[in-house]
Amino acid sequence: MPSGPRLWIVILVSVFVLFLSIYESMVSDDSREDEYDALPNNKISLAPIEGTIPEPPKIAIHSIPSMTSSTERIGQGDLLDSAPDTSNGKSSDLIDSSIEEVRKEAPKPSLIEHTIVSGDTLEAIFQKYGIATNTLYNILEADQEYLVLEPLQVGDRLRFEIDEKNELTRLSRRIDPSKTIAYERHDNGGFVYKEELKKINWSHETAHGKVKGSFYLSAKRAGLKDRNIMVISELLKNRFDFRRDLRAGDTFDAVFKQGDVDGELVGGRQLEAVRIKVRGNYYQAFLHNDGRYYDEKAQSLTPALRRWPTLQKYRITSKFNPNRRHPVTGRLSPHNGTDIGTPNGTKIIATGDGIVTRTANHRYAGRYLVIDNIGKYSTRFLHLSKILVRKGQRVKRGQVIALSGSTGRVTGPHLHYELHVNGRPVNPMTARIPTMQSIPKKERSEFEEHVAAWDGMMDATDNL
Repeated sequence: MPSGPRLWIVILVSVFVLFLSIYESMVSDDSREDEYDALPNNKISLAPIEGTIPEPPKIAIHSIPSMTSSTERIGQGDLLDSAPDTSNGKSSDLIDSSIEEVRKEAPKPSLIEHTIVSGDTLEAIFQKYGIATNTLYNILEADQEYLVLEPLQVGDRLRFEIDEKNELTRLSRRIDPSKTIAYERHDNGGFVYKEELKKINWSHETAHGKVKGSFYLSAKRAGLKDRNIMVISELLKNRFDFRRDLRAGDTFDAVFKQGDVDGELVGGRQLEAVRIKVRGNYYQAFLHNDGRYYDEKAQSLTPALRRWPTLQKYRITSKFNPNRRHPVTGRLSPHNGTDIGTPNGTKIIATGDGIVTRTANHRYAGRYLVIDNIGKYSTRFLHLSKILVRKGQRVKRGQVIALSGSTGRVTGPHLHYELHVNGRPVNPMTARIPTMQSIPKKERSEFEEHVAAWDGMMDATDNL
């Protein structure tokens, strides 16, 4: 849109064309010819116009609201109170520079909340909000030891906090009602991991049922989840045959622990005790504080965990170190696993029975998989060249699950192996893991107290 002197020129030309059109329509061709002949042949001299041409009125220019997304807050207001002085011929430059100054002063969005939808990726989300890809890579580098940003779950929310320089200062994600994780920018441009934890309130629930048809359908009618049924089947499958030995009318009872934060449930129900009556005989399983299940005589119902995730021992190239410092920034940068110097293609085995809960590819961790072992244990295997299992698959202790490699950011082929207890990484080479087949005598009294309490809950069938 022209402005200043240009605008007046356009107006004058438009008026001239308008009057010319009116004149053309009112005067005939013959009249025009007579008037033309009546004109003198000599040149016409024009006298200068006396006086001065008045200054054009000054025009106030207002900003047009920017068509930004709902997540941005752009201030509106007058860009200029009046048009600049047109006498120097630089009005257009002044207007442009004034507009640019206002744009620079306009507030940047300080908070963005993004809800994950199907098909979202971290890279696409960062591009959508104009956040540099290098910033994403810095966050993924910090995430290598935690692996909490991915996989993305539909409905989850990512919260971006932006500073006045339009740089990301904090990215957070709620894992569950009790835990929110965040990556915060530090002075050197990288990011550090943070956790926000809320206290979990624990309560116990019981379930009672009778067998009618298969145990699976009977348990579902009693309110058990698929995972609970799978755990019970794994624990007691060597004590009786679920298909041949169970009869209609046989009973079962179970005790679960459920957590919540301000009434919002945290995770699923954890099985603490189960009792099945089969043709008059009771078969039971109880959870001990070591994360394993035992029968009423304190004998183990599940195989012990292996210490090594390989068929033979290899050199440890980097030890578990929760207090490691970054060599450049000096900030805490823990090493949450043990690096084992396995050659490319080495067979990697499951260290315990469990279910594969994740198979993924990470820019820094490479190909990796996670196994949720029965009880409070889980294991992670990083930098794999090939994964031989799928998500949701049951695996057995000693089963080959992958081949080692050098995927992700590594200096050479190796296996990064992690052991987690109650969601926290521990040293897999020294942690206390269930290697015995029965509970030590010094722990029997505590175990028996828990068994008595659970038996009392399962006996309370009048709650049905």
